[in-house]
Amino acid sequence: MQARLIDVPGAERQAQAPEAAWHTLSAEEVLRAQEADPRHGLSSAEAASRADRFGPNTLAAGRAEPRWRAFLRQYSDPMQIVLLAAGLLSLYPLKQLGTGLLLILLTLANAVLGLQQEGEAESAVAALQRRLIVTARVRRDGQEAEIPAEQLVPGDVVSIEAGDIVPADGRLLRAASLEVAESELTGESLPVSKGTAPVGEADMPLGDRTDMVYMNTSVTRGTGEFVVTATGWRPKSATSRECSRRSRRSRPRSLASSTTSQSSSCWSRGVALIASTAVNLSRGYTFNAVLPAAVAFAIAAVPVQLPMVVTTILAWGTRALVKVGAIMKQLPSTETLGSTSAINTDKTGTLTLNQMTAVQMVVAGHRYAVEGKGYSTHGRINRAAGQAEIPLDQFLMPMVLASDAVLSDGELIGDPTEGALVALAAKAASTPS
Repeated sequence: MQARLIDVPGAERQAQAPEAAWHTLSAEEVLRAQEADPRHGLSSAEAASRADRFGPNTLAAGRAEPRWRAFLRQYSDPMQIVLLAAGLLSLYPLKQLGTGLLLILLTLANAVLGLQQEGEAESAVAALQRRLIVTARVRRDGQEAEIPAEQLVPGDVVSIEAGDIVPADGRLLRAASLEVAESELTGESLPVSKGTAPVGEADMPLGDRTDMVYMNTSVTRGTGEFVVTATGWRPKSATSRECSRRSRRSRPRSLASSTTSQSSSCWSRGVALIASTAVNLSRGYTFNAVLPAAVAFAIAAVPVQLPMVVTTILAWGTRALVKVGAIMKQLPSTETLGSTSAINTDKTGTLTLNQMTAVQMVVAGHRYAVEGKGYSTHGRINRAAGQAEIPLDQFLMPMVLASDAVLSDGELIGDPTEGALVALAAKAASTPS
């Protein structure tokens, strides 16, 4: 985890790290140390100054794989190795130029095709990541605004609610039935209940710091407000997940089993070939007479066109998937997806626009149809024909008072369900009686 320093007038410089005992301090002490105002938040000028001092609130990016290493990785397949070795032996000492060049060109074409496809997939994924920006509801200049999480700085006052991703480390100032899933940090599957009272000793485990929230954990219940105490933090679990993901980047089971059986056959034939070569040499045959048979056996052990055919088919499949919006970072993943018969997923914003709209309403036995889409306040509430008109304020006002969502020009700050209710109430106010 990274450690950063905060300038606190009249006090020791405190480390912006897990060992900084923010959880042992009261909310007032943390606010004083961070020079933060819970009502007005930071000013724009102060936020810009702190952003220059502490940098962006982003996770440490993994080191990109060099292109030359990615190219060499294409030769990790045993079939590629066997064909390359056969090509080199054909060039020397056999001096069969045509056969040697053909085998080497086949391996090069296979490697270049795989490298090109991986590069296209990485570019597409990078473009998607630039569009999928995590936002945070923060108080700046006395107003609540929604900004990209990477712009948060220590001292910002941030609001969170169920369904949010915690955008930075922070000390809670307010918590109402707040629960946060911290399994990525602690390994505990159950959400942790949070409060505002100081807890424990300075070296208390993360899972017991109930007055703190940590970056990239998920809010499962309730609402809360916290002051940012650390930015740019990367949990060790993120590194381990990245490593585990990379370690799983292998060929799918069906193709891998085929490759494994082929490579096993190659190595067994190789052993037999070495033994045969040794026996023939012991019988007095010259090396130049024995080696062509060895190369022929090596080539026969592997279907020469198999790597090229497999890579070409997977590349075609990957491009077909791109046309329907699916991006594969690794070519073998295409076969995995092609072998999938069912995908189970939720649709809480993952597959939709994450916009909720009230389209019908039933109150006191009266049925209404609601016009408009999204979070626009333009539209009418039309009662069913033949039904008497009744005042709707008594039903809609409690919905608005119980919601924290804010609508502005069709944009939402807050929970989608609450945003739909606020938009519904606004339509009622503009609907003539």
